[in-house]
Amino acid sequence: MHPTTLEKTGEDLNTHGEIPSDTLVDPDGRIVAFSRRLEQKHAEELQEERELLQHIAKKSGKELISWDTCLWTALGCICIIACGVIPAFILPHDFTEFLQSNYGRRSLHLLLSFTVGSLIGDVFLHLLPTVWADAQVDRLIAGVWTTAGVLFCFILEKFCSTNEFSQRRMCAVLNLIANFMDNFTHGLAVGGSFLMDTKLGLLTTFSIVIHELPHEISDFAILLRADFNRWSAVRAQLLTAVGGALGAYTALFLHTECTKNEASQNILPFTAGGFINIALAQILPELMKETDSRQNILQWICFLIGIILMGVLNQFHLD
Repeated sequence: MHPTTLEKTGEDLNTHGEIPSDTLVDPDGRIVAFSRRLEQKHAEELQEERELLQHIAKKSGKELISWDTCLWTALGCICIIACGVIPAFILPHDFTEFLQSNYGRRSLHLLLSFTVGSLIGDVFLHLLPTVWADAQVDRLIAGVWTTAGVLFCFILEKFCSTNEFSQRRMCAVLNLIANFMDNFTHGLAVGGSFLMDTKLGLLTTFSIVIHELPHEISDFAILLRADFNRWSAVRAQLLTAVGGALGAYTALFLHTECTKNEASQNILPFTAGGFINIALAQILPELMKETDSRQNILQWICFLIGIILMGVLNQFHLD
């Protein structure tokens, strides 16, 4: 090509304004931009890889997890964790001295009566019905795991408790273990819900928070009974709340395919057995020692309030 023709071509290109970013011709219009071609080829390869990953994920029945899903799940976990520390801020400032008074001890016993009722209500109106509602669950296996939860708590208490104080401490430890497992199952629900839909995840988180608030107050009562101070109780509650975050991100990682059935068949029944032992074998015998008729009536009222409240909240949770 004649040099004059090349110069004319360059002038024509310049008269058409700025060179498009995806052109393969350099600004002078004389040579092919090989680096631009390589960039386009690399972008095409990345797009092919993304499409291949999406195809593999769809074929396996799973969807790739977005950062938005992870962030919304983290927000749900924070809400559940916050439930564990709320009771610390509604207690009186001098609650240690308050519990040492006669009125304080009676108030703690009323709170423990509410605790027994809420634990029994949670077991028989929420945990076990959730297990039985799953058609894939072997009910005999679920019964075995429930019995195992009762026996596990009984054996630990029997061999690790030598006096009344150690028995109370062991009761608190067992309750923390059971709560960790319970929070793990709640985390599975939160993670699985956000995996399907953000709105569903928010509704699930809200219902779990409403359901957990009275339960967390009961947990605080058990810790106070074991002579935990305010901030050691908060630390213990935060430790059990880690189970919720662990469950949520386990659900995201496994896409809840393998975890739902395991939770229904093994974790929930075992947790229910632990709550049965804590409520009926460890806390209730102490309440049965009460001889004042008026206090007994108040304890039974608190016991019934715990059952009714958990029943109502669990119905809302299931809906």
